[in-house]
Amino acid sequence: MEEEIEKNKQKEVIQKAYKYNIFLGIWIIAVFIIFFLLQITKIITDQYLTLGFGLIILIYAIALHTQNHKLKIKSIASILVYSLNILSVIGVVLIIFANQAHNLLELAVGVLLGLVTLILQFLATIFALLSARKLRKLYPDILDNRRKNTNYSYFLQVNI
Repeated sequence: MEEEIEKNKQKEVIQKAYKYNIFLGIWIIAVFIIFFLLQITKIITDQYLTLGFGLIILIYAIALHTQNHKLKIKSIASILVYSLNILSVIGVVLIIFANQAHNLLELAVGVLLGLVTLILQFLATIFALLSARKLRKLYPDILDNRRKNTNYSYFLQVNI
């Protein structure tokens, strides 16, 4: 009985790790597309919207890191998200100080840090999707059973 409970917990951790890897990659891509379209159409340029999307990416990265830690898998994508958040805060502070002091060197460094964070976001997306692919190769039966069970279990719960 205890072994079955542990086995089910392990399956759940594997399924969550796979889901969070996929969602982190998809969410970063979606945020890029949303902001690209919003900048082109000049609809919304609100900084709070940017902060909200960045916070959701950070929450996914934390959840991903905890699930990968339980599986003893290195979570490169979440570490990249942590580092790009730190670099983006430093870049924003430099840009604010550069605008107040009219210093072009600080402004250039801030913009350069912004480009580095953009590259880190692309790398985080790639590593998250590669980790999901690795989990799919390591545990194909568990992840395939999850899809079958979730499709039918919803209808069974509704009909019962």
